[in-house]
Amino acid sequence: MAGLGLTIHMQPVSRANAGSRFPLVSVLIPCYNAEKWIRESIQSALDQSYPNKEVIVADDGSTDGSAGVIRSFGDRIRFHLSSHAGGNATRNALTQLARGEWLQYLDADDYLLPRKIESQMASVQQVDPAVVYSPVIRFDQTANQLDELGKLEDDEYLALIRWGGINTGGLLLRRDAVLDVGGWNPGQKCCQEHELLLRLRLAENRFHLQDEALAVYRIHSSATVSREDPLLTIRTRMELTDRLADHLESLGEMTRIRKDALFAARMECARTAFGLDPNAAKGFSQKACALGRIWVTDSPALPFGYQLALRVAGFANAERLAKLLRR
Repeated sequence: MAGLGLTIHMQPVSRANAGSRFPLVSVLIPCYNAEKWIRESIQSALDQSYPNKEVIVADDGSTDGSAGVIRSFGDRIRFHLSSHAGGNATRNALTQLARGEWLQYLDADDYLLPRKIESQMASVQQVDPAVVYSPVIRFDQTANQLDELGKLEDDEYLALIRWGGINTGGLLLRRDAVLDVGGWNPGQKCCQEHELLLRLRLAENRFHLQDEALAVYRIHSSATVSREDPLLTIRTRMELTDRLADHLESLGEMTRIRKDALFAARMECARTAFGLDPNAAKGFSQKACALGRIWVTDSPALPFGYQLALRVAGFANAERLAKLLRR
């Protein structure tokens, strides 16, 4: 891709068992200063049971030993060096280099379980989607704890509204669909996969849930945008949610369950934002309450007592009351 200063080292790629039954899948791994994890990430891609794949790794100007680790895989992968351009720009460069009909993006500090691509590609043969999405396993390295990252619904609108279970490694995307919507947004500082998925949905691409968690999302540091600047993440989430809500309204497809999920999402963000920016939080709450008198029962952040206080005393007073009760 122009402007990235990309140096390409072409390597032969194995096409064992290739054929119409097994469309080529490109596993695309952008790496920036991930020396500790990149070996496991690449090996997990090579260990996929799906027979027709290529693995392409782009080092995005790392200043640690990442490039040396990547080179050690030799001709089992295709390796590219570039000047530092950021995650989304590097994903776009990898997309241009991919030869596969399907794309598996994998962050350098995450990894896949061996059946991940095989499981999702099996569903492709049945329903012919442009997007396959699956839940992921969260590995909190600091606590040495594994759990599933949120629940996903087979209604992609609900999945996007409820947000939590979506992660880059859990996706499998048709290359043409990604290119048709313009690829990854280089200016998107956070919520990057959610923003791409929103554009894919607004473009009327078909989504399919393969409800098996076979990708692992690693938590190893607090130095992420969502933790360093949680208000930016909340604002971005609400902006994307508003675009999705407008789309549903324009189609006449704002069902009761989607409206309930939208209310819960906005109120959960309002509650999280209240201690960071009370005015922004009030705005989120007002948008939530504008949906009508909604009561939700499946949100731990919105117990019945809080929802009752919200209706009787208003958002700011409900938050003050909740703070007193916590004390």
